[in-house]
Amino acid sequence: MVEQVMYRINRKAVFRAFLQAAVLGLISLAVALSANALRPSGGIALVADWSPQARLMAAWGEGFVIPLEQAVEFYDTREAVFVDARPAWEYEEGRIPGAIHLPWQGWEQYMAGFLDAVPDPHTIVIAYCDGEACELSEGLALLLREMGYKNAVVLINGMTVWEQAGYPVEKGPDAGSLP
Repeated sequence: MVEQVMYRINRKAVFRAFLQAAVLGLISLAVALSANALRPSGGIALVADWSPQARLMAAWGEGFVIPLEQAVEFYDTREAVFVDARPAWEYEEGRIPGAIHLPWQGWEQYMAGFLDAVPDPHTIVIAYCDGEACELSEGLALLLREMGYKNAVVLINGMTVWEQAGYPVEKGPDAGSLP
């Protein structure tokens, strides 16, 4: 009999603790949602597209991201210059044929060669790296835009989407790469 009473007491205490935790959680959620809604900037979106494409377009506008199909068109017509923002070892493992190596880390030592190779600031420059989360090409495209290359754009997940679509890839050291 004593064991049954203790079991009931413990069960009630556990139920009460879960109930209190749930009520505290709901109160916290209500306070957080209210604070978010009352923020001067309008609050943080609770549901949104957080993909790299959406993030870059929201931050820098429609003309900052180029779809693969359009990049391929520019590649085929030679209307654009492709710029690989990755480190040298990744560039040598595989790159878009004819791409200029302008790594984001250490870009200063390559910039004079880039300016000689691409003197016209109206040139369409397609920066790429690899991986959806890779921000090297974004940083490079922003730098080039600041330097006057207003047609600098980003091919998100560049090498992966390029290779997956079956387009050509060059490998090994590039004799024509910038110093």
